[in-house]
Amino acid sequence: MQQRKSKVTIVIPNYNGREHLQRLLPSIVNQTYGEYDVIIIDDCSPDRAAVEYVKEFIAARENMQLVENRGNLGFAKTCNKGFKLATADYVCLLTNDTEVKSSFLDRTVEIMDADSSIGVLSCIILDGDGNNWFSRGSFRAGIRVNLRDDFEGVRSVDWVAGTACCYRRELFDEIGLLDEDFVMYHEDIDFCLRVRQETDYRVCVFPEKLVIHYRQPLESQAPNLAREDRKYYYCHRNHILLLKRYCPQYLPKILLHNLREIIDLLVVPILKREPRSFPSSIHAIILIVRGTLAGLMKRQRE
Repeated sequence: MQQRKSKVTIVIPNYNGREHLQRLLPSIVNQTYGEYDVIIIDDCSPDRAAVEYVKEFIAARENMQLVENRGNLGFAKTCNKGFKLATADYVCLLTNDTEVKSSFLDRTVEIMDADSSIGVLSCIILDGDGNNWFSRGSFRAGIRVNLRDDFEGVRSVDWVAGTACCYRRELFDEIGLLDEDFVMYHEDIDFCLRVRQETDYRVCVFPEKLVIHYRQPLESQAPNLAREDRKYYYCHRNHILLLKRYCPQYLPKILLHNLREIIDLLVVPILKREPRSFPSSIHAIILIVRGTLAGLMKRQRE
């Protein structure tokens, strides 16, 4: 008998993260909505225990599959690999450090089915402490504004975070996939801005709190300084890319903002008489300068 096509494909990019997957995958299995399949794309995780856990978890579940990258591709390329494999009407992106309530898919599909104008949809995402996380926002005057408020009804926004969101599959055919020039960070903002600019679809968020995004406490991040460095670098670099693409008139303003940030990093240790923090400030300045220059020199998509 031919297997029925799922209505939702969940794409999960993964790099290590066994402890996160042990929360996320069981929460997906507990969904009250049944017409879904799951594609887990492992981006060549050095921690093979994470991969073995996935293999063991999905062994008896026909609607789940694991795809292993032969090399480390990075976040955007890994997501796109999953999107290309997805065949469902809706493609739901979940990062591996999330956990979803049992009604997450039910409510997402219900809202998108009821309103064909919605191309991208997310809900309110909570952090590990139960506070509203910045799951959506606006992009005005060259500044990304993170929204954390409670609200009623379905709201249109400029962007939603790729942490936990659902896309209409046809969007990928219409405007393409995530822009891999971004590598990681802000690729979700760029995609949403393209949806708003190049299609008639809306980017929306609904007010139910159905996803938890776990973040590591600061004291546990020391072993992951290289990852934090990449985040700092790419956030500055990709902000410049967004400005060049969508509002170049505000580029001088942001460059001035980055210069003020550099000055603050130099002056604060002196004013606070904290010479020990000076090396970390210099390190941060180098990342800001490198990221800003890379954004300015990066050739834009043709």
